[in-house]
Amino acid sequence: MKHIKLIFDLPEQYHEFFISELMELDFEGFEQFDETLEAYIEAGRYNDFSRELIEKLVMQFPEAGFQETEAIEERNWNELWEQSIQPQKIGRFLVKPTWSGAAAEEGEIVLEIDPKMAFGTGYHATTRLMLRQLDKIGFSGKTVLDAGTGTGILAIAALKLGAESAVGFDIDPWSERNAAENFLLNGVEESAEVRFGGMETLSKDEKFEVTLANINRNALLELLPDLVFHTNDEGVILLSGLLQTDEPVVLERIAELGLLVSDKSTEEEWMLLQIRRK
Repeated sequence: MKHIKLIFDLPEQYHEFFISELMELDFEGFEQFDETLEAYIEAGRYNDFSRELIEKLVMQFPEAGFQETEAIEERNWNELWEQSIQPQKIGRFLVKPTWSGAAAEEGEIVLEIDPKMAFGTGYHATTRLMLRQLDKIGFSGKTVLDAGTGTGILAIAALKLGAESAVGFDIDPWSERNAAENFLLNGVEESAEVRFGGMETLSKDEKFEVTLANINRNALLELLPDLVFHTNDEGVILLSGLLQTDEPVVLERIAELGLLVSDKSTEEEWMLLQIRRK
């Protein structure tokens, strides 16, 4: 089966975000280089509509551009993907795929993540911001909600920091399966649960002490009232997936809901906000 290859001129820090968005358009293979992302889609699935959506996506990033190539023969997508995922250290965490022989140093917490193309490998600044912030929170005995769980990396990290239980949900079927696999790899399957879908997967009486949401701005603005509803009165909510240019509109929404920002961190052009009730 022939595929179309798109070549994106794109800084590395945007790769994981673009991969997540392109997967929604049925792209199924990716190769990452320093300033380039190559994405593959079945020739029959690439049309004017998907091209228009990609153009709108690229327009959000002035330094980005893309070009199409001719149809090419089938590739071994899994092998290409695995070659691009390397171990990395983020604060106290060592994030590594199972095929890596990287050893943890004393005091490091190992997160074994086999991505299978789901969002959340630690390569994106928004995931790194979350992992560093998690290490600032006392998790002992707490319950955790992970909205848009992706690979499950944040739920796993919270459990390894002492959380009692974690529930993650995601609308991506790849993510649902991948998170469940990663829970098993990290030995937290008894304390972690992944649900396929959105906020509707939660019952009205489910409340959590820590809520995590590493998703894009529009989704965060839409989900924030529900995230607050499902967070205990004394709980905290961590919001990532935000560009620093999103801050004014996000702060306005936070104020409308009677919340306040208790902490903030940034990396590159990305931002994390920790919020709570007043």
